[in-house]
Amino acid sequence: MITRDYFLRMIQMLAQVLGRVLGLRETKQYDEAYDVIRQTSRQFLGIDAKLLNTLSVAELIRLLDLGDRFDVEKCVVAAELLRMTGELEELQGKHDDSYQTSAKSLNLFLELLFHETGAMPKEFFEKVDHLVKSLSSYDLPLELQQKLFRYYDLSGRYAMAEDILFDIVGEDPGMVSEGVRFYERLKGKTDEDLIRGNLPRDEVDAGLIEFTKRAV
Repeated sequence: MITRDYFLRMIQMLAQVLGRVLGLRETKQYDEAYDVIRQTSRQFLGIDAKLLNTLSVAELIRLLDLGDRFDVEKCVVAAELLRMTGELEELQGKHDDSYQTSAKSLNLFLELLFHETGAMPKEFFEKVDHLVKSLSSYDLPLELQQKLFRYYDLSGRYAMAEDILFDIVGEDPGMVSEGVRFYERLKGKTDEDLIRGNLPRDEVDAGLIEFTKRAV
């Protein structure tokens, strides 16, 4: 669980860092903007920003797993710094670097929401949506697609979850059983919930029939 006061201070600090980075970005002082990110990484994560960029998502998650709890506060910092870095790289035409950095940021934001769904501010969901949009021209790794499926399911956007589910099953037939469970869960939702999720009951029923056939 997060420590609320410390978490709020962290959010305020990151807002200040973002303001500085945006100001430097507007005047094309990219090196200075990277310096701010590096200083913040050393101060709050205890690692250099280059290492933050080099570590895989799995390695970062292992670092943030404290055994008895997930270090949500440091995950916020890492996700935000990676997001800022990815935007700087994109502005400089470093598209491949920006993709890798932004995808890693998206992974960490999703981990945050999975661990503390009810405690995350609305802006964190907006950051996820913005990152997904910025990565829309790329083929995302299967693991990241699976996280997005879970994210859209948890956030009640069932039609979007279904779209990703069909993409995933094309790559990983093993997800068929997860698809069956997804539609079975939705059958327990109210009609109003399903309509809000843009997946009316007749489409849920059709999806369940199709995935049940695939599971045979």
